[in-house]
Amino acid sequence: MAKEALSHDPRERLRVFLDAGLIPRVPTSWQLLQGQLEMVLYVVLPDANDAARYRGARFGHPVVRQPFLLREIGIDHLRIGHGLDASPEGLFKHLNFVLHVDYPVYDLQLIQTVPDGLERFRRYTREIEDGTTPERRRQRQLARDIVPDADQYRSKLIEPRGWIDRAARLDYPPDDLQPAYLRPEFSSLVGFMNYCAARLPESSRATPVHAMPGHLARLFLRRLRPESAPTTA
Repeated sequence: MAKEALSHDPRERLRVFLDAGLIPRVPTSWQLLQGQLEMVLYVVLPDANDAARYRGARFGHPVVRQPFLLREIGIDHLRIGHGLDASPEGLFKHLNFVLHVDYPVYDLQLIQTVPDGLERFRRYTREIEDGTTPERRRQRQLARDIVPDADQYRSKLIEPRGWIDRAARLDYPPDDLQPAYLRPEFSSLVGFMNYCAARLPESSRATPVHAMPGHLARLFLRRLRPESAPTTA
């Protein structure tokens, strides 16, 4: 099956949030690049509660589960940027096989940038829940091996007034109410876009060539300096 072609224009992909007034301005390509660099260690390094969250699952250990996730999700499992270049199926699988204890705002907003994304995701997840085919039954068992209480977790997504229904209403909590291990601007796609547009240089010309390596290094290493609040570079 050919990979679904999605628009590479952030303005087109983010239209639902632009029209709702949640994103006043789309960041420039340079702002997005800087934001993604700054986000890397927040995505790659496991949070302090990782072991507790996955305790009880057969393949829950972070080292053990990664090969299964990579095999199931493919290259999309390794994407660490804003996520707009991930495939719809990769996003659907990520939310089914990676545990999100709290409302997965960022990932659901990414799915909303896909045509009919939320309803397609609901159908995909419901098929796993119901085991409609041998492949979906295999995925249901794999989810149980990776995610503790996987059936209950999946229910939070697809139940009436659950996470998918909330996303369809654009019922999202403020970024500062998201998990403490995430910076607020990295807890939602909307927050990330607004942070990049408002707080990062619009053009590489704003940073002298001799200062560029230091500027990029500070962005990349910011998670290792939690006492350092983000500032306009």
